[in-house]
Amino acid sequence: MKFCLIYNKKSAGGRKSKFIKKILEEISNHHKVDLFETSSESEASEIIKNFEINNYDRLLVAGGDGSVSFAINELIKNNFNLPENFAIGYIPAGTANILQAELGMTKNVKHIANTLTSDNYDKTCLVKINDKHFILMAGIGWDAQIVNSIDSYLKKILGKVIFGIKGFQKFLSMNNKKIKVSIDKEDIFADWVLCSNSKYYAGHHKITDTHIFDKKFTTYIFKDLKRYKLLYYIYLIAVYGNLNKSKSVITVNVDEIKFDGLGNNIPVQIDGDNFGEHEKIIISSSKQEFNILKAA
Repeated sequence: MKFCLIYNKKSAGGRKSKFIKKILEEISNHHKVDLFETSSESEASEIIKNFEINNYDRLLVAGGDGSVSFAINELIKNNFNLPENFAIGYIPAGTANILQAELGMTKNVKHIANTLTSDNYDKTCLVKINDKHFILMAGIGWDAQIVNSIDSYLKKILGKVIFGIKGFQKFLSMNNKKIKVSIDKEDIFADWVLCSNSKYYAGHHKITDTHIFDKKFTTYIFKDLKRYKLLYYIYLIAVYGNLNKSKSVITVNVDEIKFDGLGNNIPVQIDGDNFGEHEKIIISSSKQEFNILKAA
């Protein structure tokens, strides 16, 4: 098979280069691999533009969860006519690596290489947010404030620690603005909404039974987010791996949700990356699907 391996050198501060090279060596023993090391989204975009003419069988993305999300959105934008057995492989080289847990992958080089060269894949169901797609989750409000406040330089140096620091800062200075959440004909006013296409959140912490190969996504609506309630939610995730036990959280499985910032821009994160601020947002099920390689 012919592989295209795109390595986002900015992920995890570039500390995974040796790890990536070891996986590359394992795959190269039996397959043709073109390695592209990128430092910006524009570089990765140019590589993916030429993807189809190079007749690649696999796209391997080495980086964080957001790197995979970006690559998928670029494939959709270019509207390639990909072969039926084309698949995307993930090499966990980011900070949180939620997709690693979702796919059941370890950090063992041989295990990863065997997964990436296998035919063990399934179709992941993407979720659309405005004109983009995400594979794992979208946070609207509180957690997006944390993600969007993180300096990329500090993230390189501190890794996961910076999320804890910024999370504690936002916990102390909690100042939420109401978001109008519209589901069917009902309007709910909330402080924070989490749309999850993934079983995991904030690292390898289980929050629901939904997973990326389900044809649905789960939405948690936090109507009145207070400090003591947030601590309770953290407890539920840590102990039970599920938020459904909380009576103050509305849990729904619907195909479309609309958000209105009521005159304010709403901070949004998708797959752990800054998605900017938007006054209006629509999140909906998508017909876009991709084969994603997963551990046997």
